[in-house]
Amino acid sequence: MKKSFNNIAPIVSILAIGMLSMSILEPVLPLYLIHVGFSSKATGVMISVLWLGMIIGESSWGWIADKIGIRIPMIWGTLVSGIILLGILLSKGTYIVFVAILCLGLFRSAVFGPARGHVGKHAPAFKKAAFMGIITVVIGGSKSLGALLSGLLASSLGYSWVFYITIGIYILGGLITIVILRDLKYNAPKLLPVNKHLFVKDSKNYRCMFSLCAVTSCEYFGLGLFTTFLPLLITQVAGFSVTSVGVLFTVRGIITMIFGVPMGTLADRKGKKLFMIIALATSAISMIGISVANSFLCFLVSVVLFEIGLATYGPAALALLSDSVPSEHQGSAMGIYGGICENTGIMAGAFSGGFVWNIFGPRATFWLGSLVCIIGMIMCLILNIEEMERVNKLTN
Repeated sequence: MKKSFNNIAPIVSILAIGMLSMSILEPVLPLYLIHVGFSSKATGVMISVLWLGMIIGESSWGWIADKIGIRIPMIWGTLVSGIILLGILLSKGTYIVFVAILCLGLFRSAVFGPARGHVGKHAPAFKKAAFMGIITVVIGGSKSLGALLSGLLASSLGYSWVFYITIGIYILGGLITIVILRDLKYNAPKLLPVNKHLFVKDSKNYRCMFSLCAVTSCEYFGLGLFTTFLPLLITQVAGFSVTSVGVLFTVRGIITMIFGVPMGTLADRKGKKLFMIIALATSAISMIGISVANSFLCFLVSVVLFEIGLATYGPAALALLSDSVPSEHQGSAMGIYGGICENTGIMAGAFSGGFVWNIFGPRATFWLGSLVCIIGMIMCLILNIEEMERVNKLTN
C-alpha cells in the first residue's frame, strides 16, 4: 500500500497543479466572456468548444502516455496550457478566441488520462475505487482552493488578473514537472493482475464499455450545465456577487475532499454499479434544487448535493473501468473514458444549456440537467454495466 502511494504521489501532485489552474479560471471564464461582449448563447458554444478540445485531447494523451511515457503529456498539460491561455487573454477577434479556447482544451487535458492511468497501474487490485478516490480528493482540494482564489481575485483585481495568476501557475507547474520527472521512470508494475479487458474483440466487453460511457455522459451533462451556467444564474438572475460564486465553487472542492475516498472505499465493498445509481439520483435532486433556489442557502445545499453525487460516481466508474483493462492500456482507457464519456457529456450540457437558457429561461436549463441525470439512472439500472464488475470478481 505504501509503495503504491509513493509511486503515484509525484504524478498526482502535478495533476493537482493542473487542476488548480483550471479551477481558478473555471468560475470566471463564462463571466469574462459575457464581460467582453459575448451573448449567453455564444458563451455556451465557446465553453462547449473548450470541452470539444478536451474530448479530443484527453482521448489522445492517454494513448500517447502509454506509448512514450508520462513526462511529455504532463509538460504539455501545464507549461503549454499557460502559453495558450495567454493567447486567449490577448486575442481580439471572435474566431481567434474560438481557436485559442479549442487549443486550451486540447492541451490542458493532457494531465488527466495519463495521471488516471498511472494510478490505475499502481493501485492495489482490490482497492481500485479507494485509490481513484485519492484522485477525486486531490481534484477536490484543488477545486476548492482555486475557486476561492478565483472569487477573491475577480472581485478585488478584475478578470484579467485571474488569467495572469492562472498563467503563472500553469508555467510554474510545467517547470516543476520538468524537474521532478526528469530522472524518474514510470513503468507498469510487472506483477499487476490482468483481467479480461475491453481491448479485445469481444462484443460483450464493447457493449459494457458503451453502456458505461452512455451513463457517464448523463452524469457529466449536469456538470457542463453547472460550470457554465451556475455563475450566470447566481450573478445575473439571483443577484449575488462574483464572490458568492467563488464561495460555492470552494464548497464543491471541500465536499469532494471529504467524500472522495470514503465513497470509493464503500464502492469497493458494496458494489460500484449501486453507487453509480445513487450518485445519479443525488445529482438529479441537486439540479432540481438549483432550478427552484431563491436564496443563497438553497444554492449552497444544492451545490453540496451535486458534488456528493460527483464524488460518489467518479471513483466507482473509474475503478469499474480500470478493473477491466490491463496495465499496459490503462492510460489509453482512462483517456478515452475521460475524453469521450465524461467530456462529451460536459460539452453537450454547455452547448444545449445556452439554447435552453435563451428559449425557456435560466431555470429551465437545470430542469434539463435533472432530466438527463434521471435518464442516466434508468440506463444504469437496465444496462449490463455489472458484467464488467462480475468479470473482475471471477478473474481475481
